[in-house]
Amino acid sequence: GHFDPAAGDYSNAVVSASLPDLNLLDYYLPLNWDFLRRTDLDLGSASPVYFGWKDRHLLATGTKESVVSLLDAGSLGGADHQTTLYTSPKLSPAPGACCDGRGLWGGIATARDLEGKTWLYIPLGGPPTASAPAFPITNGDTQHGSIMAFQVVADPQNQNPALAPAWISGGFDIPDPPVVANGVVFALSTGENAVQHGGEEKRLLNTHPAVLRALDAATGKELFNSKDAIASWVHFSGLAVANGQVYVVDHDSNLYAF
Repeated sequence: GHFDPAAGDYSNAVVSASLPDLNLLDYYLPLNWDFLRRTDLDLGSASPVYFGWKDRHLLATGTKESVVSLLDAGSLGGADHQTTLYTSPKLSPAPGACCDGRGLWGGIATARDLEGKTWLYIPLGGPPTASAPAFPITNGDTQHGSIMAFQVVADPQNQNPALAPAWISGGFDIPDPPVVANGVVFALSTGENAVQHGGEEKRLLNTHPAVLRALDAATGKELFNSKDAIASWVHFSGLAVANGQVYVVDHDSNLYAF
């Protein structure tokens, strides 16, 4: 949609609202919001995640364009509503227009480890771009997608938060949002055909069964792989972790517990 505050339209923006009445308090609008609108590479593919870091309250948000931004939760976008604390380079080669599975899809996960370090885990479709940072630890082929792990660190120049690359997983066939529990990153390789052109019949072609993978949260090393246990692919799903089990659904409406 068009961004038009005078008409009460805050499309393509991250907004904050008061409770209980949901009155608008603040917003952040990407500088290239109109390009993102015209190409359907907007913020609609991933919800922002809220977390504390040092003495600050932050948001991480991203777009299908595969750019991740860190925002001050108390002043989204600063005085002009368009200034971030940190903006990443493009992390995966999103297409010129949506959608073929490349880019950022699904929510970003956050966790704090036993040493007090704050992490972000980002699900990305497609391989990393040439402009993506070099990861100290790599875990295999990433042609169709990966989980990228970053530590939130202080920029030495201004002490604002920034993202330091930590590891990149082995290949995911278009990952869904990761979930972090007890030092393990759980994520689903969806196996979907993400080309959103040509109707449902084409969407059902060239799919592959989903695979649940468990990764070491500090290194990305694979700890578990469900192999062929899941019967079909899945689109826009999510994991639930409770009482030592991970719950997964597939496109055939099967529910699995691992």
